[in-house]
Amino acid sequence: MKKSIRILMVLLVCLMIVPMFAACGNGDGADTTKPTGNQPSGNQETTTPGEGGVKDPNYIAPIDMDGYVFKALVRSKDVGDSTEALQNGSAGFYCEDFWVAEESQDALSFAVYTRNLTIQEDFNCRIAQVDQHMSMYQQLMDAYDSGETYEMTVILATHAASAATSNLLRDINSMDYVDLTHAAYDQNSIKELSMGGKLYYLSGDMNISTMDNAIVSVVNMVLFDSLKETFLEVFNDELFTDPYEMVAEGEWTLDNQLTMAELANVDMNKSDGALSHAKGDTIGYFQYGATPLYYFYGSGARISELDEDGYPTLVIDSDLAQETYDYLYREYNVVSKPWMPRGFEADRRPNVLSGQVLFVDYLLWDVRKTMYPQSTFEYGLLPLPLFTDGQERHYTVMYWQNCVNLWAMPNMCADPDLAARMLQIMAVYSSKKDSTMDAYYQKTMYMTVATDMGSRNALNMVKDSIVYDIALLYGWGAYKDLLLKIGTASANGYAHGTANIDTATAQMEITLEQFKNPQHVPDAQ
Repeated sequence: MKKSIRILMVLLVCLMIVPMFAACGNGDGADTTKPTGNQPSGNQETTTPGEGGVKDPNYIAPIDMDGYVFKALVRSKDVGDSTEALQNGSAGFYCEDFWVAEESQDALSFAVYTRNLTIQEDFNCRIAQVDQHMSMYQQLMDAYDSGETYEMTVILATHAASAATSNLLRDINSMDYVDLTHAAYDQNSIKELSMGGKLYYLSGDMNISTMDNAIVSVVNMVLFDSLKETFLEVFNDELFTDPYEMVAEGEWTLDNQLTMAELANVDMNKSDGALSHAKGDTIGYFQYGATPLYYFYGSGARISELDEDGYPTLVIDSDLAQETYDYLYREYNVVSKPWMPRGFEADRRPNVLSGQVLFVDYLLWDVRKTMYPQSTFEYGLLPLPLFTDGQERHYTVMYWQNCVNLWAMPNMCADPDLAARMLQIMAVYSSKKDSTMDAYYQKTMYMTVATDMGSRNALNMVKDSIVYDIALLYGWGAYKDLLLKIGTASANGYAHGTANIDTATAQMEITLEQFKNPQHVPDAQ
């Protein structure tokens, strides 16, 4: 019944939906037949031939590349044995948006196949994927030492960070034929993943991994509906009987989430003080292992930010950071609140899919891979809760760990100019109607996985809320670990953690120097 309803909903939306909500919007683009650096030149071709001079921001004049083969080292399912899984990346998050061998009925696979085929026909070239078979950092290191060349790489973010400081990647900011002002690129990634004017990796419409790893709150609508009268009685406001209205009115906050969660809790055996679906309990909120870090950034706090000159500075010791940390330690620490179950996917999945959890946090990847195909109940998607009801906007941070992929150009590249052209071509062609971002965001997520308009509005909020923090890639001061451990810490460690900010700043400055002047070290780890 649920699937039939969803199909009808999709048909209705198809009649009503406005044109595609591209994940990074649409804007003016560059003609990659002329070197432009990062700024469009005055003599760029910005019109589509035969259309009377009507501007087409996604038009790139086809050129003959004489059958050139673009080799790309791409993160694949083959990431080594289980002992290397964390280092090499979770196999579940392999790159599925760069290359597929044949046509498929799956919307995303079909879009990838047809995009690449169109590029190959328009530019007389060939795209060849070389699968990762070990640590991608080590594989690029070996290629550098052996002289093997690649024109592109779609690489695990943590490996990209090491590759950048080891002189294994090219500075995208210095490339001709690449117009980074084009809306196909995630402008936040360009701004926030650079240091001192250098940019070695980025994201955009050619890389669904970024948005697919955005975090959302999932609400069990069946449980929520059963608790409406309770919520109305406690909050004395009809607003709290509709989760989407709570979001729209700025009342979807951490405080309100916790209040609702505790109202939903039903412990069938109060003597043990813990909740689990296996005992028949109803769970108001299940905390995912990385959620404290997500909620820290959800408040607008950060470990680092870039100053007006593009250099990082640590802000982990700001008033907002301390206030947020203290709040999360007080309210989301499972040591002091043992009723709040917590864990990673092995624990989260059976609890959530039982239908006995009201609120939980999921990556969009998890929503489309787990919730949509496997849930037996109706769910809704919400942005992460606000820290306070006066907060201006929602935020979701790219937490790298072993999931997120970024685009980069290896230093060992047979033809850097052609490789730069292909970076621009891939980005722009991916942003076209019926291409990869459309297939992912519009057809897969917006029209299918998001089962109602409230969830679709939440997707739009998430799309516009993604932020980055380069400190999460380089581990200065071990602050990432400090944030991840809020939920299980036996004591408030904020003061101790920020006491070493001078040491962390020194670490940051070393990284910055390596980032600006990378050196190849053959035996680097």
